[in-house]
Amino acid sequence: MKVLIVSDNFELVEHFKSVAKCIPYDTASFNYSYSAINKNPKKLIELGMSFVDMKDCSSVSKIIEKYDLVISAHCKQIFPPNLVDSIRCINVHPGLNPYNRGWYPQVFSIVNGKPVGCTIHLMDSEIDHGAVIYQRKVDVNSYDTSLDVYRNVISEEKYLISNHLLDLISGNYPCEELKTEGNYNSIEDFNALRSLDLSSEGSLGEHIDLLRALTHGDFNNAYFLDENSEKIYIKISLNKEVL
Repeated sequence: MKVLIVSDNFELVEHFKSVAKCIPYDTASFNYSYSAINKNPKKLIELGMSFVDMKDCSSVSKIIEKYDLVISAHCKQIFPPNLVDSIRCINVHPGLNPYNRGWYPQVFSIVNGKPVGCTIHLMDSEIDHGAVIYQRKVDVNSYDTSLDVYRNVISEEKYLISNHLLDLISGNYPCEELKTEGNYNSIEDFNALRSLDLSSEGSLGEHIDLLRALTHGDFNNAYFLDENSEKIYIKISLNKEVL
């Protein structure tokens, strides 16, 4: 079994490599690639990963010819239909499908209250849409920021990879079709969320939720425009009382 793992997430690739060491070479061999739109691949290159462009027909054809299974793990490029239709493709997605499919699920879950977690699913021609193989739900506390929730999601993804990588390779897993289409959020939806309307009406709780949803470590996400039309970035800090 020849397996290609396509990822733009350094932590997940490190974890995949660690788990893959326990799988006999005569069971599966692994190669690793990062996507063409990764703007800072240095650390991934240091892991021995190669470049792949999912929009390049020649590259996709070579993948179809060479591999039996492709696993996407936070890949920034969408897999083309001819790839997912030709060979088995599995996605490790940081959202609890079908809720908040698409970009930054934890951000939208904090805002709209829909469940969040991680999903490993078969890929089809729609985004984050195929039959569910494994899922793990993550709780969201009132004091969690986007980064807090994301870190918990990553932990659950690593748990699933640790416990089920061999099953994913062999195809020995359950499958359950989505019962509803759920909802999808695009990068345009996220960018619209980032731009704060200072005249927006809502409860204080809703405003806090929006700010913590857009607070993600060092990233400058939420902003408003001042009187000079300059962007002023804003984050929120929440600390639970320790008794």
